[in-house]
Amino acid sequence: MTAPDTDPPASQVWPDGPQLPKPPAGIRAVDGNRAALSLLVIQNVVSALLIAQRVPLGTALLGSFVVVVLAAFLFFRPTVRALAQDTRWRTPPSWGLALAAFVLAFLASRAFALAYITFFPSAADSVPQFLSSGPDLWALLLAAGILIPFAEEVAFRGLLMRGHERAAGFTVAALTSTFAFSVAHGVPASIAGILPLAYVLARLVQHSGSLWNGVIVHALNNTLAVGLGAFLAGKNLGNPARATELLSNPALRLPLALGALLFGVAVLVVLHLWLTPRPDMQERSAPGPWLSLAYVVIVLFGAVAVALSFPQVGLWFSDLRSALF
Repeated sequence: MTAPDTDPPASQVWPDGPQLPKPPAGIRAVDGNRAALSLLVIQNVVSALLIAQRVPLGTALLGSFVVVVLAAFLFFRPTVRALAQDTRWRTPPSWGLALAAFVLAFLASRAFALAYITFFPSAADSVPQFLSSGPDLWALLLAAGILIPFAEEVAFRGLLMRGHERAAGFTVAALTSTFAFSVAHGVPASIAGILPLAYVLARLVQHSGSLWNGVIVHALNNTLAVGLGAFLAGKNLGNPARATELLSNPALRLPLALGALLFGVAVLVVLHLWLTPRPDMQERSAPGPWLSLAYVVIVLFGAVAVALSFPQVGLWFSDLRSALF
C-alpha cells in the first residue's frame, strides 16, 4: 500500500536558464503516519495505565506527555528533525489570526456538538469529562490545556499532514488529518464537535504557514474546556432533568438541531473560504500514496473506541471477555 518516497533531483538545468533549486527535504507520508499512530497510542496507553494506578488525571496526562516526548526523540528522530527544519516550525505565529480563527472554530465546534446531542440526547453522558481538584487541577490545566495540544499538533498537523501534503496536496492532507484526528477521539459526541475544529486547525496551518497558530487555537480550546469544566463542577445551574426534557421534546428537537447544524456549517464555510492555503514548495514535492497501514490503524483505533462507547457493544464485549477468561 506504500511506495518508496522519492524527491526530485537536486537541481534541474535548463538550456537557457539557471538551475532551479529543489524543494527542501521533508517528511514522508508513511513516516508521518507511523509517528502519529505511535505517539497517539503511547499517549493513550500510558495515561490509562497511570490512571489505573490511581494517579490523578492531571498528573497522569503530564506523565504521558513526558513519555511521548521521549518516544518521539528515541524512535522518530529523523522525522522530528525534518519537522524542526520545516518552515512551518520556524514561522512565528500570528496571534490576531489565531484568536480570530479560534472564536469562529469554537462556535462551529459547539454548534456541531449541540446538533448531535440534540438528535441523540443520551450521547451527552458519553462525553469525557476532564475534571480534577486541588493541586492536580493545575497539572490538568498544564497538561490538557497546553502540553497535550502541542503534542497532538506536532503529530497530526505537523508530521501526518505535512507528509500527506508532500504526497497528495493541500486538500487531501487537510481532509485526511481532520478525519484521523477526529475519529481517534473515539466518542461520537466528541467527534461531532472535533471535526470542524480539526478542519479549521488544518486550514489555519496551511493558510498561515505556521504550526504554532494551530497550537495556539488547540491550546485555547482545551484550556477553556478544562477551565469551564472546573468552574461548573458541582454548581447548580438549574434543573438538568428540565434541560433533558427540552432536548427530548420532538417539537423542539428537530428545529434546534437543524438550526445549530446550519449555523455550524455556515461558520465552517466562512472559515474554509477565508483560510486558503498559501503557496508552499513542499506541496506535491514527493508525489505518491499517502495511505498506509499506520493510517488505517489510526482509523480502526478510533472506530473500535466509537463502537465500545455504545452500551450494547460494551455489554457484548464484557460478556465475551467473561466467557473467554
